[in-house]
Amino acid sequence: MLDALNSEAIQVHYQPIISLQEGKIAGAEALARWQQPDGTFLSPDIFIPLAEQTGLITQLTEDIVRKIFADLGPWLRQRPEVHISINLSVDDLRSPTLPTLLHDQLQHWGIAAEQIILEITERGFVDPETTMPVIAHYRQAGHRISIDDFGTGYSSLSYLQKLDVDTLKIDKSFVDTLEYRPLTPHIIEMAKALNLATVAEGVETESQRDWLRQHGVQYAQGWLYSKALPKEQFILWAEHNLHAH
Repeated sequence: MLDALNSEAIQVHYQPIISLQEGKIAGAEALARWQQPDGTFLSPDIFIPLAEQTGLITQLTEDIVRKIFADLGPWLRQRPEVHISINLSVDDLRSPTLPTLLHDQLQHWGIAAEQIILEITERGFVDPETTMPVIAHYRQAGHRISIDDFGTGYSSLSYLQKLDVDTLKIDKSFVDTLEYRPLTPHIIEMAKALNLATVAEGVETESQRDWLRQHGVQYAQGWLYSKALPKEQFILWAEHNLHAH
């Protein structure tokens, strides 16, 4: 893992996030990819837990943050309506250096803090005494906070009311079974009641897109639109989409 960090083997790809009402790109999720010697990429589902277990997750996250700004800094400055979502682990929330790094990168590239959304899984809220002040600090700095993979962890819908977040991401497992899971509309209605934006993950079919749009979900990402793309391909994809709308 440390070798991968030192050798630049870990790259960042970007999966577009689309406005369901307009069909227009609103942003993208930054996803780490670990390139193997044979040219294939290892999924973050495999190496992120490894980074957490070996105590390297914050070093990895900070490396990813630097790469995001190096990849997209000039483009984001020209496209203030577009955001990038960055995944933070529980350990990242304890990092004393990450807030400074984000602030310095935003200042360097002339990008607004609201263009960087911070995604935190439900596990990030297990220890609220530790994490809530950190999350409040990020929000005061101008970042929006998204709760990722909601519905897959320990928390209940009522717990949402206590969380200081802006966006709720509906996990792919719910999107896959929209017609059969009565909980999915309930999650959406709860988010509306709490004035949270909603993003559906793993959208693969037009029928899923239509169902989500009809039920008031604002944003979607998934293979229906695009897989996660390297920076050059992502910028081309995004510009084509923006010019089409």
